Amino acid sequence: MELKDRIINSAHELFSEKGYDKTTVEDIIKRADSSKGGFYHHFKSKEDVIEAITLNYFQEFLEYYDEILKNDVSVIDAINEVLLKITQYKVNQVKDWPELSRIYSFSGNHIIIKKIADQFEELTTDLYAQLIRRGNEEGTFNVPYPKILAGLWTRELMRVLDQSRESIFSDEDVIPLEYEELLDFSEKLFNDTLGLKNTEIRIKDPALDYVRSVRKQL
Repeated sequence: MELKDRIINSAHELFSEKGYDKTTVEDIIKRADSSKGGFYHHFKSKEDVIEAITLNYFQEFLEYYDEILKNDVSVIDAINEVLLKITQYKVNQVKDWPELSRIYSFSGNHIIIKKIADQFEELTTDLYAQLIRRGNEEGTFNVPYPKILAGLWTRELMRVLDQSRESIFSDEDVIPLEYEELLDFSEKLFNDTLGLKNTEIRIKDPALDYVRSVRKQL
């Protein structure tokens, strides 16, 4: 294994075990069997290392998204697959929540969390834009501003995912009415902006399945 990868893996282990704040650069150097010069050749600081760890998480998203683009399915099915892939990824992450909490719970964590959100928005917007353009080329859609619409969709999807946490941790077993109304609105938004008369883009059912799947694991 290359030294850079050893440093990233060692830091990941230490952040998971001790937490980010309690892990020092010296700890990482020792665990990675590196020299100080070797560490600083690849990273300027501990903050750089956690950004590299975060980048590895996004590699999974990129693989999911590449798979969607390569699938030989209709553009409508491909758009539906986006939310399914994202929620599948997040459901699979539930078992890692304690570890992720230790890694990302530190003073100033809002900076890295903002970068994560920005990166997710950029990647997902690009994916949606490619799919909308494909739909335009195939004659399925007639969307004049694909990139702008893709950004709107992504921000709406982020809102759905953010508010899903409140539903997951709700004291009641039922799904809160406000969340169901948000899903109804989001589903209508996606379909209306594509000029689809029927509910061909499905937001509500996969989002509710996600909430229920996570609740079962907690």
